Amino acid sequence: MIVIMGGSQREASGIIRLLDYNGDDGPEDFAVYSSRSKQNPVIVLSGSGSERASRATTWAIDKFSPEAIVSVGFCGATKEQQRSGDLIIATNVINLAGSPFEWSIPLATDSIGSNRSLMLAAHTAVEIAGLDYHLGPMVTISALATASGTKRWLGDVVGATAFDTKSHAIAIVSTEKHVPWISVSAVLDDLDVNVPKIIDRVDAGPKQRGLDTYAKHLLHSPKDLPSLRRLKLASNRAKASLTTFMPVFIKACSDLKVIDSSPSP
Repeated sequence: MIVIMGGSQREASGIIRLLDYNGDDGPEDFAVYSSRSKQNPVIVLSGSGSERASRATTWAIDKFSPEAIVSVGFCGATKEQQRSGDLIIATNVINLAGSPFEWSIPLATDSIGSNRSLMLAAHTAVEIAGLDYHLGPMVTISALATASGTKRWLGDVVGATAFDTKSHAIAIVSTEKHVPWISVSAVLDDLDVNVPKIIDRVDAGPKQRGLDTYAKHLLHSPKDLPSLRRLKLASNRAKASLTTFMPVFIKACSDLKVIDSSPSP
């Protein structure tokens, strides 16, 4: 079986509805979903951040003994040509520890390569589904980069195709436990979009926050309303891409039959 590791319900809600998932038992600080169809992977949502992702991945592997782990979620763009809803298939994941104030040259990174069979399945799925996609390194950072200058720096200096807050943690646990893995993410915010800082707080846990959270924020920061509206539309596009991708990817994995344990070159 395959296990999908996600961050928040906001990212996975389309997949959950489309493939008829129901809530299942799991640790109280995570959200676990299983489908009536045994062909569909279990979904485990950890919330944001590497620490939560690491604990959730360890639990999922110990609980389900999966043959593969798929990290799924939203990411930020680092390149001009990327648009919200584009998928990023990570060829490898890089960890960039600390805050932007602590980053220096040369960078201390820890790169792990994705599984080549899962890469083939993901590449097949986006081609069949007709989704726009990009291949390249995913960099995991401690908190979302909300300023366009930081995002551009991650692309130009680090060489990242996109960034998130969990893929490297999922990859390192999977690798240590000898479980093949891949990271497939949907771009949420374009390179030149400065995202309101509230986005780094609302999905700390796996459950989706209600509208009252944003309403309270707008009482103090009314100028963020246009940005939050754009972010909502971008979130819908990103979620739609993941929802379209996942059933095609599941079928592609099934057609491959055997998941090679080797990472990509």
